[in-house]
Amino acid sequence: MPLTLRELLSFEVLREARPEVLAGEGALDRVVRWVHSSEIYEIGPLLTGGELLLTTGLGLAGTDAGARRHYLREIAARGVAGVALELGRTFPETPRELVEEARRQELPFIALHAVVPFIRITEHVNTLIVDYASRRLRVGDSATRALNEALIAGAGVAGVLATGAEVVGAPLMLLSASGALVAAHGVGSDRDAWRAAERAVCESPVTLHGHPWGRLVAGPGSALPADDLAIALERTAVALALAMLRTGSPPSERDRQASALLRDLIEGTAEADPGVRAVMAGLPTGPAHLLVGVAVDALETAAALAVLDRAAHILHTTALRGRVGRLVLGTLAVPVAVADAAGAAAQALEEALRRLHTPQLRVAVGHAATGLAELGGSLRDARAALGLRRDARLVTTRALALELELTRHADTGHAAELVRRTIGPLVDWDTAHRTDLVGTLEVFLLHGCSATRAAAALHLGRQTFYQRLQRIETLLGHPVTDPGAHAALLLATAAHRVARR
Repeated sequence: MPLTLRELLSFEVLREARPEVLAGEGALDRVVRWVHSSEIYEIGPLLTGGELLLTTGLGLAGTDAGARRHYLREIAARGVAGVALELGRTFPETPRELVEEARRQELPFIALHAVVPFIRITEHVNTLIVDYASRRLRVGDSATRALNEALIAGAGVAGVLATGAEVVGAPLMLLSASGALVAAHGVGSDRDAWRAAERAVCESPVTLHGHPWGRLVAGPGSALPADDLAIALERTAVALALAMLRTGSPPSERDRQASALLRDLIEGTAEADPGVRAVMAGLPTGPAHLLVGVAVDALETAAALAVLDRAAHILHTTALRGRVGRLVLGTLAVPVAVADAAGAAAQALEEALRRLHTPQLRVAVGHAATGLAELGGSLRDARAALGLRRDARLVTTRALALELELTRHADTGHAAELVRRTIGPLVDWDTAHRTDLVGTLEVFLLHGCSATRAAAALHLGRQTFYQRLQRIETLLGHPVTDPGAHAALLLATAAHRVARR
């Protein structure tokens, strides 16, 4: 902690001087920034504040009472921590006018009744002050380094808050100027966040564009000394402001409500009637709309939110969206008058991706739900679809319905037996020759057994495709165009693809 005048007077080197506080007893908790000795009468203009001035009074010798009062007034005006007068040759006793003026200025004035070389006092105390300042710099640099690394890596408000909580070693809560809980890290729920905030051990203001925006609060649990905690929290507040300025406005209360509702829906923990929460978050839930769940895998939250907002604009509707874990989840409220709500949502999202040029982003579109009760399933399927097709920028659960069912009712033994029994020769051939006859067969089946469309999808010439198809039928021992075999072949090819992921 910074040294106060009260603490300084307790040091052995000062006690040897037998200090006596004659004025300013109520100001002994002033921080001493430096200890300085001087015998110059005009020392006042040379002081910058926070000093403890040591003097023998030599510069006051031969001056009258008025000059001595002026000397002390000028020093007090500079904001010094205190004045210590060594009694001896110059002043055997403390001049009364100095004590009176010090009391008038509420300036700590100390008489030193024994001689201790000032160099001993300044060397001892100033060394401690420098050590403290150096430690503050080390703590601040360490915190700044970690926070800068997070910012360089693209962390937003949540990422910076997580880094700050790790540096501090305690839960952190970001509160707006109005007192609303904007974000938190290191707590399990909003209720836990408020409890931690109520037991706050330190806080730091958050400033945007030179104006107070809110405050960053550290809950209990940090092992850092109080001063180090304050430094780390201050640096985190600065980094949070930078993250807000870079990514736009911080999460609003509506954004937080949206994220909480989406999290509860996808986890199946929403209460029986979450309609009120949906309305508060800005999502229409009446019979005039179908709700399409969307999952977005994006490094930057802002990019994912922009795609969802653009898609909603294209559809002339609204979007509920928010970060939930590593994904951004969203819901597009599509008017029931729109034919094929899920298809329309997919087209709007594809158009949004094209317009916004966001290459580091993948989107999965769920089925259309008739209400919030079904929306959780749409969101869960969309999330699962992202894991099934990592090579595509946009996928739909409609196109991956078979794969989703296989993963939902996974039985690796039965699936492996199905693959072996139905397309085993193709799998063996692909393994031995590093080909993809299984994939070729699946594309052919998915394109309605049209060789022309399948060849185009695979970027193959028709002759090459026919050669592959002939080899497939030879290995299987039956024509793949037989409608009675389509279901088993599609199921087996999908099971094989899912098993390889």
